[in-house]
Amino acid sequence: MATERFWELVGALLAFGLGLAALILSRGLPQMEGGYPGPALFPGILGVLLVCCGLGVFLGALLQAGHSRGVAVEGRKGLVNTLGVLLSLGLAPVMLARLGLIPTAVAYALFACLLLRARWQEVLAVGVAMGLFVYVVFMRFLGVQG
Repeated sequence: MATERFWELVGALLAFGLGLAALILSRGLPQMEGGYPGPALFPGILGVLLVCCGLGVFLGALLQAGHSRGVAVEGRKGLVNTLGVLLSLGLAPVMLARLGLIPTAVAYALFACLLLRARWQEVLAVGVAMGLFVYVVFMRFLGVQG
């Protein structure tokens, strides 16, 4: 358990460091005129998310040091889940070309929930939330077509 906690702390610090680096490096990217999002926007958003996630994992690992954090999926089931995720990542370009951005994002969210054995209400909520998030951020805010 101590080894698991150590690696959670290391991963959290790496995420925090990468997020901080992304934020710092994105400041050097050019800004666009007219209020349009420039090339610094997406790395900046990812940097903020990495910093927040790194802090969350770090604090969670510190606060829950002696508590169990769920059941690890081991053996054949874990291998099948891992291979399923890797296969789905390989299918992303095909899915994006045929289905478009929002259906692909929703499909990935649903697939992840099913692999985690979430209840159908949670799967539906995550699918809808992911679809709305992708629509608002990428299609409305950034103007991505697809």
